[in-house]
Amino acid sequence: MKFFQEKIYQFTNCGNGADPLWCMGSSCIVAADDRIFVSGWDTIPGVPLLNCARWTLFQKKVSEWEIVRKDTEKTREPSPICALDGGKLFLSANPFMLEQEAMQGVCLPAVYQFEHPDYSKPAKTIIPHFSEPVVFYEHSYRNFSADRGNSELLLFHNRDYDRAYWSLLDKDGRCISCDKLYWPWGYDYQEPQRIRLCYSNIQLKNRAAYVFGTSDIPEPNSEWRKYKREITGRMWDFDFRRVFFSFTPDITKEPFTYWVEISGREKTAGNAWNCDLFVDDNGITHVLWTEKSCDERLRQRFFPDEPLIYSLKYARVKKQKILDQKEIFSFQEGIKFPQGIEKMNLCRGKFHITENGKIFIFGLISGTDNNKKTVAENWLIEIDSTGNIKSKKIVNFQEPFTFIHSAGIRNGTKPSDTLHIYGYTTKANNEMWYGSIECQG
Repeated sequence: MKFFQEKIYQFTNCGNGADPLWCMGSSCIVAADDRIFVSGWDTIPGVPLLNCARWTLFQKKVSEWEIVRKDTEKTREPSPICALDGGKLFLSANPFMLEQEAMQGVCLPAVYQFEHPDYSKPAKTIIPHFSEPVVFYEHSYRNFSADRGNSELLLFHNRDYDRAYWSLLDKDGRCISCDKLYWPWGYDYQEPQRIRLCYSNIQLKNRAAYVFGTSDIPEPNSEWRKYKREITGRMWDFDFRRVFFSFTPDITKEPFTYWVEISGREKTAGNAWNCDLFVDDNGITHVLWTEKSCDERLRQRFFPDEPLIYSLKYARVKKQKILDQKEIFSFQEGIKFPQGIEKMNLCRGKFHITENGKIFIFGLISGTDNNKKTVAENWLIEIDSTGNIKSKKIVNFQEPFTFIHSAGIRNGTKPSDTLHIYGYTTKANNEMWYGSIECQG
């Protein structure tokens, strides 16, 4: 197995609550035919919170990464990118519209279209259409996906805690269709409410659209909320405990189905977070998500017998039916973690599809050792079409990745024997790295 790794750039963390991988349901790395691009994130000196960042477009050269464009507007979140045939590159942006001194306020969604072969030329600006007049803000939690086979793009922007607006675009940025999607309803909470979904994975395939996201609402359990405020001193705390799935067979003609809850850790204040999805040619949706069994801060008081377990889960979904579920890997507190990890922070996974249709998962775990040094372990895992593991190999990067985006079919990257990765590593100092793995070697 051949693999490669190198540093792309270093950023300054401005403390606005976002970072270069904040749009984690989408991707900031794409393979556009024979070129690799990364949408970077740069702090603007002297600009106050929250909209104090801008996107930068990097292109991989033979011996270095080169900035081909840099935004002139202010924003809060990173900008996911997609590719279509002919080397067309599209970047989703959310520029801030108010004066520099304003902390937050109105933003104007935009998509920038770059053309092959010279991506350094000014991009075409596309202003997406939505189904009704709506004002967006800097907390967009937006999602961006491409159907390369049909030369179409799908853009989602969250609005408030109850809905997202979407716009389907053709290869020239013209709106084909647009509407809104309401989030699932939490009937079982102490105070019933909409369950806002964020960081969603979306895929567009032959006009069918698929959404897989995690709950992101203020802590709904009043007793837990009060206790966590005693611990943290914060008046706010958000719940990421349930993952939901919805789809439409034709986004231009049919509404999204009602939400299916794939998994949840509500009983023990745990964590469930979507990682990835892809739809095969039989219409089966394959989903990956991560779980933590409980909130260790609350365990001693509320559920002292609950073991602390971190796991990566897999399921197949056909329409609104969960066909089966499997566990890709799992680690329990009190049992030795890999790579000298004493305290685990997270585990994650991303799908990768090769030219001949093989399915791989890039899996990672990260945490700290006895000296509170960041450590991690990365694997390349091949599975069959039902999630059974065929092989699992450690990828011995010099600096293992701790959190990533990958170039995949959801953002218009062609199926490939090479997996392209962009993310954080065990290297400190806010460095962003690139990695590649030859999956067939």
